Amino acid sequence: MTSTNAIEKALQQKIAEEIRTEVKVFIKTIQEKFRTPYNECSFYDISKTNSDDRSFHIQSHEMENLLCRMLHSGHEDAMLKKKSQELLNKLELI
Repeated sequence: MTSTNAIEKALQQKIAEEIRTEVKVFIKTIQEKFRTPYNECSFYDISKTNSDDRSFHIQSHEMENLLCRMLHSGHEDAMLKKKSQELLNKLELI
C-alpha cells in the first residue's frame, strides 16, 4: 500500500507544479504587459466588488502564492482523480 501512497503523492506534486507553472506564465504576462511599461501598481485590491468593505491589498509578488492556493484548493481533487484515471488507463489496469 505504500507504493499507492507514493504514486498519489507524486501525482499531487505534479499537480502543484502544473498549477505553479501556469500561474508563473500568467504573472509574467501581467509583468510584461502592465507592470513593466506602466509601473503604476504596487498593490492589488482583492474584493468581491468595488464597494466591498472586506477588501484587502496584496503586493504583486504575493499574488502568485494567492493564485496557486486558490487554484490548488479549487481544482486539486478533480485533477488528481483525472490524472489517476489517466495513469490507470496507461497501465491498462482498469
